[in-house]
Amino acid sequence: MVLYRRLLTQVDNMLRIGKLTDYAMLIMSQMARNPDTLMSATFLAETLHLSPPTVSKILKILSEASLVNSVRGAEGGYRLSRSAASITVADILAAMEGDLAMTECCESIGLCAIDSMCTMRENWRKINRMVHKLLSRFSLIDMIEPISLTGSIQGLFDVK
Repeated sequence: MVLYRRLLTQVDNMLRIGKLTDYAMLIMSQMARNPDTLMSATFLAETLHLSPPTVSKILKILSEASLVNSVRGAEGGYRLSRSAASITVADILAAMEGDLAMTECCESIGLCAIDSMCTMRENWRKINRMVHKLLSRFSLIDMIEPISLTGSIQGLFDVK
């Protein structure tokens, strides 16, 4: 039972996005529902049941990544910097977590001690590109409604 629980815990943590990234998806989705409305960090925090400092921190990161624009002043707030249809899950993940890298060799050549003789490197890079390609297919608009997988994996394996 202990071994099963340990394996289950290990599997549960694989390829998991961070909590702030999950919250960023919620914030961006809320903004996508009302794209012409300026939303304050306080309003977003109350609406999404998140703490105001956390929302402010995430909005700063998203603003630095040019995914949201801020308007200062008493009537200010935040809005999407471009249409929700043109902002992908991959864009948000990259802003919050950095570029996707399944392994060290996907991130940069030379980080791994066995990089030059690794027989897995090219396969991991292909998998990395496939995951990125899949995440790039889903926009904020897609995330507002339940996702249909029909067509989502079409062409996914056409990765060079």
